[in-house]
Amino acid sequence: MTRFLHVTDLHVSAPQTNDATRQTDTVAALDRLIEVALRLDPRPDFIVASGDLTNVGDEASYRLLAERFEGFDIPVHMTLGNHDRRAGWHSVFPGHHAAPDGPVDHDAVLGGVHVVALDSSVPGRVSGALDDEQIERAAEMLGRNPDLPKLVAIHHPPRLDPSRNFAWATLDQHSTDRLASLLEGRSVLAVLSGHVHMNRVAMWHGVPLVVTMGQQSTVDLTRTDALAVVEGTGFAICDLLPSGLQTTFVPLAEPRLIKEISVDRLRAFS
Repeated sequence: MTRFLHVTDLHVSAPQTNDATRQTDTVAALDRLIEVALRLDPRPDFIVASGDLTNVGDEASYRLLAERFEGFDIPVHMTLGNHDRRAGWHSVFPGHHAAPDGPVDHDAVLGGVHVVALDSSVPGRVSGALDDEQIERAAEMLGRNPDLPKLVAIHHPPRLDPSRNFAWATLDQHSTDRLASLLEGRSVLAVLSGHVHMNRVAMWHGVPLVVTMGQQSTVDLTRTDALAVVEGTGFAICDLLPSGLQTTFVPLAEPRLIKEISVDRLRAFS
């Protein structure tokens, strides 16, 4: 079995960062996430971080993120979201082909899975897109390792229903259509996204689209009169089983224990 975590929307702001939009203690949430990840059994083979790594894209916050991952023995494959700034990321995570300020599109084989990360951030915009050069690079990356299952990480989820989705909440339609064409006929386990701060799974042209709430806040989905942002953090544990991909959403806040059943007793249940 291959296990990986999907995390997104960390929105980290270093303590010294002048961030007027800081809403919650995302550094504490990051530390809690790392603590939980390191004690999971089985241990994750890798982590996919699908953008909005920082809240304002400053170098200090990327450096804090790098320091937290230094010595962390679980590989983290990341890309950027609309709150990120490419120059800030490149300054702290050197060696990427698009440095000093190009899109963070890259791939890696982790735990027997080919992970392709695409940078859907567009400077000055909330919504996402992929330009022609990125589409060409995505095609090149997706053509590698044809014998391995694939994951695609992209901050903005594809646009599922143009008549219902707010334009800011997704990839634009052109990018959505081109990405759908690229993924057709490939062994894609899932597309992993964030941006909208909610847990959601949808089938998109036969591929599971897994959206995770992230480590800053979530949305009160019972409100239809406004976008009500509320407290809530979490991540997804993804297990690649012989029968397929299982995704389990996990709240990150310290839970209040109300009952405990031993493993031996659980095994005895019919």
